[in-house]
Amino acid sequence: MALGASPLGPGLASAQIRAVQGQGHLLYLDESDVHLLPLIRARWMKGRRVRITTPGTNRRRAFFGALDTVSGRWVCADHERKLAVHFVAFLQQVAATYPSGPLDLALDNAPTHTAKVVERWLAAHPRVHVLWLPTYAAHAANPVERIWGLMKDAVAADRLAGSIEVLTHAARRFFADLAPYPVKLAHAA
Repeated sequence: MALGASPLGPGLASAQIRAVQGQGHLLYLDESDVHLLPLIRARWMKGRRVRITTPGTNRRRAFFGALDTVSGRWVCADHERKLAVHFVAFLQQVAATYPSGPLDLALDNAPTHTAKVVERWLAAHPRVHVLWLPTYAAHAANPVERIWGLMKDAVAADRLAGSIEVLTHAARRFFADLAPYPVKLAHAA
């Protein structure tokens, strides 16, 4: 990276500056699933091996999330699956949460984000601009990925929830209690 260059890239850096100056909003978006089958984290153990039972059949719930880079506000929704129509419903929720000014959305090129129904929604909402991150962007590029990790550590890792409904409720509660700026954000130079 060149001296004085922003880790965000030129488009994201400009959007961040506009957002800080109150001339718009910059949000990072992503989605993730919570699975009924327990998420097993690596660990070193002394003594007896920990055993985590599984239900045998997996079920999952899709969560969509957006993180405001200025206020640290978290907006989320959950649906039965990660479909493009569900992503459009989430975009509608985000646009309603931020009803005025330009809305810059940083997201990866996942198929859910590039579907024709999403393209049509974006074309019908000219104040919403997409800033593309690499497909399946890593934690460094998209801070929402780190929020998914925090949620999964808190509600799903190394334990069996009992039912997808119990797991979904625990994830919703985690997000409701999430403080502003739950993860460190890269800032424009």
